[in-house]
Amino acid sequence: MSTVTIAFPEETWEQLLVMLDEPLESAGVLLAGQADSGERLSLTINSIVPVPADAYELRTRREMRIASHGWMHALRLAASEGWLAIFFHTHPGESAAPSSLDEQVDAVLAPSFRTRLGTERYASLILAGTREAPTFTGKILQIGADPQPITRLRVAGRRLRVQDAQDTTSDTLSLDVYDRQVRAFGDAGQRVLRHLHIGVVGAGGTGSAVLEELARLGVGTLTFIDDDVVTETNITRIHGSRLEDVERPKIEVVRDQLAAIGFGTDLRAVNGNVARRDVMELLRDCDLIFGCTDDHAGRAVLSRLAYWYLIPVIDMGVLIASTEGQVSGIFARVTTATPGEPCLLCRGEFDPVRAREDQYSDAEREALQREGYAQGLAERDPAVVAYTTLVASHAVADMLARIFGFGEQPVPGKQLLDIAHRRIRRLGGRARDGCYCASPKKWGRGDSTSPLGTTWAA
Repeated sequence: MSTVTIAFPEETWEQLLVMLDEPLESAGVLLAGQADSGERLSLTINSIVPVPADAYELRTRREMRIASHGWMHALRLAASEGWLAIFFHTHPGESAAPSSLDEQVDAVLAPSFRTRLGTERYASLILAGTREAPTFTGKILQIGADPQPITRLRVAGRRLRVQDAQDTTSDTLSLDVYDRQVRAFGDAGQRVLRHLHIGVVGAGGTGSAVLEELARLGVGTLTFIDDDVVTETNITRIHGSRLEDVERPKIEVVRDQLAAIGFGTDLRAVNGNVARRDVMELLRDCDLIFGCTDDHAGRAVLSRLAYWYLIPVIDMGVLIASTEGQVSGIFARVTTATPGEPCLLCRGEFDPVRAREDQYSDAEREALQREGYAQGLAERDPAVVAYTTLVASHAVADMLARIFGFGEQPVPGKQLLDIAHRRIRRLGGRARDGCYCASPKKWGRGDSTSPLGTTWAA
């Protein structure tokens, strides 16, 4: 593995920040899932088990000593529920650099944690600074491998926070080409964009527009997925496409367009369907995902993925109501699924029955249609590049607002755009009892439980 990211739901992260308000060092155990792509290991935090007050034998601003019962309950909980246990402590108002005593504590705890959990990995985290300006360091100690630093932190919720570890070496990125953006977001903001890994599912009208904007914003890594080819009727909407591209895979056309910009973006084009596990797993390294597909099964998978891997998903769609060439309405939607907000299922953005049907083979679907157990293919809806591009821009603008915190906060979880009448409605929503989005114990499971299920609300 080359990088390690630690990801938090927003509410859990806020609980950690409260500990920085304490004048004395605090400690505890983070219960985490794991997502290991080989290129990046993500530690997906589910919850915190603080060290109880009576377990501190010594506790000052710069030092503490903890009795073993201070973490044994957390280890039993982690073992019984299948979590990785991560030891953490705070350096309130100080640097996150580990002291020699911190190194000794890790050396003592690592064998005990590994034995109790039956794993070769031990992880630790130091949170330092202040609530307003937190910093962190962390590491993985794995049997038979060199220590591996935790280099990035992601917080998923109504805001999206992405931060490098205190000891991360700054890159030498030239910002000259981004001068006008730097005037808006600053040098640090542009570097945040450069270090993002964003996924886009669907490379058609909305997807190609989203990808074009992300590449020009300077996002460093883009993974985009589609299993379809360009048709004549796609040319009016797919950015960068030409008539000579008909029958080429959409991802190839879009990849060539983005590469020609010349910003050096890491482009990862995937010809596949996100409802397949091997394809879905290519998104585990992302910091945020845009859903640009009309596929019900794809939306179902992305909705669950947001909570399993703590990766916000911004989903979008456009509907043009037209009869015999007469437009009666133009509507667009931008919906975000992220821990702390209702999922796409609870917001009614896909049909769970159609989601199952989308996974049938052509032969199975045709047989079920003849027997009346599956719906036939719907007639193709109208589509116009001005409106697919508009909703794509709105979704990307929402991403920027979540990262940089400007404008209306929190960013609404669901917005309906009545384009013809220039109106935007902000909709609330409620997580249904029993749904995964209403069950924080299911968040951050990572690879331990696949988000590809057929019981969509469980």
